[in-house]
Amino acid sequence: MHAANLIELGVALVLELWLVILLLKRGVRHRFPLFFAYAVLAAPSTGARLFANFHYAAYFYVYWSTEAALVLLSLAALHEVFHWIFEGFYRLWWFRVAYYGAIAIALIVAVWNALANPPVQAHPIISLILNVTIAVNYVRIGIVGLFALLHRLLLVPFRRYAYGIVVGFGISSAGPLIAYLAFSVFGTKLESFTRYTIAVAYILGVAIWVASFIRPEPEDREWQPPMSPDQMLQEVQGYLKALGIPKAKK
Repeated sequence: MHAANLIELGVALVLELWLVILLLKRGVRHRFPLFFAYAVLAAPSTGARLFANFHYAAYFYVYWSTEAALVLLSLAALHEVFHWIFEGFYRLWWFRVAYYGAIAIALIVAVWNALANPPVQAHPIISLILNVTIAVNYVRIGIVGLFALLHRLLLVPFRRYAYGIVVGFGISSAGPLIAYLAFSVFGTKLESFTRYTIAVAYILGVAIWVASFIRPEPEDREWQPPMSPDQMLQEVQGYLKALGIPKAKK
């Protein structure tokens, strides 16, 4: 493996360990246990990749086995934060449709891309892995995009911990998505671009998490949702009334 890979993994491991220490210090495991589990799993996963760095076959299996677990946890952690921020809106049927609809659209786009642009110069197993990874990143980007849209439309107050988690996942998902799409079209011609894009995006994502938890939020809002469920419902009903739309049903 390239020496640059050692540097990338080393930087990622340092940031991941720093993040775990900060999460323990801020008590994040009590409010966002799934994100805490993701961070705790990420550090030993990166360590295992470092040990396997000089053996290609071992690195391949270590990377994708750990990535499979991290991908599932990342989706669960992202949903955990999304639900915490917009808890009250989950009472509305159209909100649930919008949320799960965004996920469905992301999956449809991923399937369409897999059929229209199958990875070239790749073994069928590798192609399958790439397609699944692309699908997951589409879903994560879809959730992050909906999060940003609802935050702007509904004027939900800012919470640094939660928003930092979402932004970090957004950046770390965008990098692999861009890289895998490039690989699907151009194959190994852009191998270096693909590898560096994924690594840099992930490191930036972890760096954002570290920056988000490096100092505490004010105690009066540290673990308080931006708005209570009732306040969220009242605000939505106010918007609907102003637009002349009948009261939304739960």
